[in-house]
Amino acid sequence: MYTLPLPDALPIGRRRTADVVRVTDESGEEREFPAVVYSPHVWTLLNRVDCDPSLLSTPLWTAVERTHYMGASKLFVLVDRPFWRDADPATGHDMMSMTLTDRMPRGVYLFDDGPDRPGVMCLSYTWNDDSLKVATLSAEERLETLLTKLAAIYPDVDIRSHIIAGPLTVTWETEPRFMGAFKNNLPGHYRYQRRLFTQFMQDGVDPAQQGFFLCGDDVSWTAGFAEGAVTTALNAVWGVLRHLGGTTHPDNPGPGDLFDTFAPLELPYD
Repeated sequence: MYTLPLPDALPIGRRRTADVVRVTDESGEEREFPAVVYSPHVWTLLNRVDCDPSLLSTPLWTAVERTHYMGASKLFVLVDRPFWRDADPATGHDMMSMTLTDRMPRGVYLFDDGPDRPGVMCLSYTWNDDSLKVATLSAEERLETLLTKLAAIYPDVDIRSHIIAGPLTVTWETEPRFMGAFKNNLPGHYRYQRRLFTQFMQDGVDPAQQGFFLCGDDVSWTAGFAEGAVTTALNAVWGVLRHLGGTTHPDNPGPGDLFDTFAPLELPYD
């Protein structure tokens, strides 16, 4: 396998034969590959990528459709120094610390690079409904709102006076190539999660659906963490190896070699 530098989006083109997947990039250039590993959020297959429906089975498309992503928003500012480490004259403790609150900021995180160097403040990290509360606000509007809320929590701390650069924000559910921060299964989603996770096992699958492998944290059981992305990538690599006729060393079996031993339990649904 080898990697080619391609523009941002990778629309998956029509499969021309049982052995080739055609990939068209944003410039219109087409390339054919014997196997494709797809790592973006699976929701992007529904609208951001022109994907041949035959690349996945109907049950897998159902799993893709019903994948549930959580929204999340963050706001960061650069400050002149880690002033939060200054001692509070009344208590002797730091002026501020990592903060969890039921108010609008929800989570405040502090990052410093030494006492005399600029620091970074994540003034808000929110999920789902709390993320939607700021999704329609501009970066400056978010900052003003958060500073007001934090002033009620830390009335003796002048955060504004330390800010030296404008706010940087992200709302993952409005990012076109993400459409959500990370997957979070709902009750009853076990069956869909199992279908996505085991998609790399393609023996006996319709030839039109072979050679296209899903991976990423949303395909895994540990969404939102690098662990899930890495383990499903290893699964996909094993799938590509087998698809191209290769095998693992007997002393170092891959995930597919041990699938029958460690496969997630398939539950009866009837």
